[in-house]
Amino acid sequence: MLTGLQQQLVKHQWVRVLMDVLYLFLPCLLVFACFRKNKLQSFLAVTTSVFSMLYGYFFTMMCFGSIEGFIAWMLIPLLFISRSAKTFYYLMHGLRILFILFFFSAALWKIRLGGIFNPDQFSGVLVYQHANLLAEHPQGWFAGIISFIINHPGWSYSLYLIAFLLEFAFAIGLFTSRYDRYLILLFCAFVIADYFLMEIVYFFWLPFMGCFYFSRFQYDPEVEMLKAQNMSL
Repeated sequence: MLTGLQQQLVKHQWVRVLMDVLYLFLPCLLVFACFRKNKLQSFLAVTTSVFSMLYGYFFTMMCFGSIEGFIAWMLIPLLFISRSAKTFYYLMHGLRILFILFFFSAALWKIRLGGIFNPDQFSGVLVYQHANLLAEHPQGWFAGIISFIINHPGWSYSLYLIAFLLEFAFAIGLFTSRYDRYLILLFCAFVIADYFLMEIVYFFWLPFMGCFYFSRFQYDPEVEMLKAQNMSL
């Protein structure tokens, strides 16, 4: 805030365009550096992460939205700080565990606030989320679906309970990576359902699923040592 950048963003369109271009260009440049094994890879990883934090901060400060939608773009680039397989392996599993804690905490929050014990909880959430839609376009097909779920607490609570169990199921990832492929499917189903019913975009969290996909590969120190020896010859 002390930099005055927020005033420049409001006053000048070219500054906003530049921010958008950099937000899209830096990840592409990082991917290119990784494939080319460029020495600037670590620098670009940190730069992309820091800029994503800055972009997310100003975006959510001036628009309706939450900074949580930018978390993946803030953290995933940090995987590429190191060019060694060992550091990448542990960073990947660290981000995997961090995501599990984020997602699992949503289930704990439902218990803490008592929402999971309230049969009308999700009906109330849908009324709040879609109040304008239900008031302005009550005859639409989507409004009809939402109205049906709201007016049938059994259906709404069942959906809420399924979402709770899905979030809670991620706790298994803290103990084993054996079921990560199923957790990927569960999260994708959650993202699609949340977008359809709540119009909340969680697609930006999908890059975290890469950590779950590659968790099946084990780090072998002997293989890494042989690669290092071959490079030195």
